[in-house]
Amino acid sequence: MTSVIALVIAAIIPLGFLYAIKAIDFYQTGSLKFIAISGAWGIIAYLLAAQINPALIGKGILSKDAVLRFAGPAIEEILKGLILLFLVRRTDFKYFLDGAIYGFASGIGFAIFENFEYVLGHQSVAIELAISRVLSTNLIHATGSALIGIALGLARFDRSALYRTLYLLGGLTLAISIHSGFNNMVNDGVALLFAFAAGFAGAGIIYFAARRGLKDEKSWVHEKISVTEGVTSGEAKVVQRLEDADELLGSLATRFGADKASQCEKFLMMQAQLAIQVKMTEKMQDPKMRLAIEAQMNELHNKMNEARKEVGAYCMLYLRNIFPEDDATLMKLMQNRIAASAAANRGKAGTGVWDLSDRLKSKPAADQGN
Repeated sequence: MTSVIALVIAAIIPLGFLYAIKAIDFYQTGSLKFIAISGAWGIIAYLLAAQINPALIGKGILSKDAVLRFAGPAIEEILKGLILLFLVRRTDFKYFLDGAIYGFASGIGFAIFENFEYVLGHQSVAIELAISRVLSTNLIHATGSALIGIALGLARFDRSALYRTLYLLGGLTLAISIHSGFNNMVNDGVALLFAFAAGFAGAGIIYFAARRGLKDEKSWVHEKISVTEGVTSGEAKVVQRLEDADELLGSLATRFGADKASQCEKFLMMQAQLAIQVKMTEKMQDPKMRLAIEAQMNELHNKMNEARKEVGAYCMLYLRNIFPEDDATLMKLMQNRIAASAAANRGKAGTGVWDLSDRLKSKPAADQGN
């Protein structure tokens, strides 16, 4: 029973850290599929490292101490980072925020399976070992590969192949240095509290880097949403305040229902993602990647049109006028637009619009006074 509890701790807490990092991705630019792929690759990277590191020791190439302190961290960070070299060429790897999340996922996948080996090999202290690892070593693994992801995310917009390579080497060197420094500290018998502090410091670096990436994406949305094709000025105003979605859509939910408010939020999120992609096409130097992003934008346009139909005309009208351009009330704007639509479509079958102004004009004077 003790081992089962330890295994649960060894898996659930690291996944909780990954969930916390993923939650920073406000605009949902990352792909859950790629997070899963990154985590699965982390497991494969662990299995490969578990063969390479002992082989270096067994064949007398390096001492156990040298592998633990230096070679092991380098091998493990390289293996964990390989998946990011594949993902960075995909359109769902948009900015270094996504790189941080995918890298963190790879490190967490690696760490969880390494936890299992340690827990099952030391069942007498399984729970204590699981807790100590998830609060220290696991966070170092996640930090290292996340740094590589951040470096690749920064590099993908650079025109120079040399600078892209330097970004990658810089991120890899930093990841290896942090990992190696941690291993040296632990092997020198540092107090467990310091190991915890190192783990949380690494995770803190990734957290604040990810927050910076989100800040950049927000600035892209504010810059590009007003000129993004298919987005009205009223919709743009709401998208620019999307971080206050609960407040903005509260009155809409009261009037049209929670399901309709959820559809509106999904629709607005697509518009924000489209604005981010507009910025990406400007920054992307690789022509092939730019074409791939444009193809994804066309697909997102189609999804947006479908989402607009799901929201419906009246709800969409309400949404667009959450921030009216003048002092007229929202209801007056709605009535004016409905009346204008009816006048434009009078006599056409299937319009289904009741022209309020004509109905009022046709009433007897006495009725109008009631």
